[in-house]
Amino acid sequence: MASFCYLLLLFTAKSGFSAKIAGFAAVSSGSHYFVIRNAMQELASRGHEAVVVVSSDRPAKPNDKIPHKTFQVPYKPGFIEDKLIRPALEENKYTIGWNMHNIQLVMCECLLNSSKLLQELKSFDLIVFDSIAPCGVLISEILNIPSVIIVIGPPNYALSIYHMVPMPVSYIPQRETGFTSKMTFIQRVINLGMYSVAKVLLDLLFVRSMDALKVKFNIKPERSFKESFGDAELVIFLADFALEYPQPLLPGW
Repeated sequence: MASFCYLLLLFTAKSGFSAKIAGFAAVSSGSHYFVIRNAMQELASRGHEAVVVVSSDRPAKPNDKIPHKTFQVPYKPGFIEDKLIRPALEENKYTIGWNMHNIQLVMCECLLNSSKLLQELKSFDLIVFDSIAPCGVLISEILNIPSVIIVIGPPNYALSIYHMVPMPVSYIPQRETGFTSKMTFIQRVINLGMYSVAKVLLDLLFVRSMDALKVKFNIKPERSFKESFGDAELVIFLADFALEYPQPLLPGW
């Protein structure tokens, strides 16, 4: 409870104390980057020391209002179009998830191998990252600092199950189904199937690979990635209930 109150103060008030906060996005361009950067700018305007951790595919810009700390990756500027967007348009739209996961694994290893950058981040008090940047969980653990996750979208995204968000599949359509919140019996069965398949795939592909990284870099290997991911002090959903499906939430959400 004390940690939660501390985080509320960081995000809502101009205070007499200053915290050191690092932001980390899944990719160093596009909406995910701008969401994190804007959050860091707002925190900086409230008196906190904020930086954004970015990969080397983003060229440094002298007009950046927030300091950027860079780690090296084997990608060039604009690689998102070649490795994510073009395959999704020309082959199969579902490849974007798998390709993004592979990119995140490579970037995460690069970041975890950046000992100099990690040493600089050890003095920080908090890390803020977006939900498709799973390496933020590992950085939070290796630095032993609390984390805040920003979800760009409603609570019915795949990883919500690790935040203990209620997901009654009879009423909340899974993404990609195209169903409305008023589903027929057959649609509810299909929705349940989509939910079950997504959960199995997450456990077999996503969680196992992140667990392997935890073991490889000896980042609290006794704890599973699911446990670590669910330990975020605060989860912020960038969604409007007026535009999304009806969504039950637990007290405190």
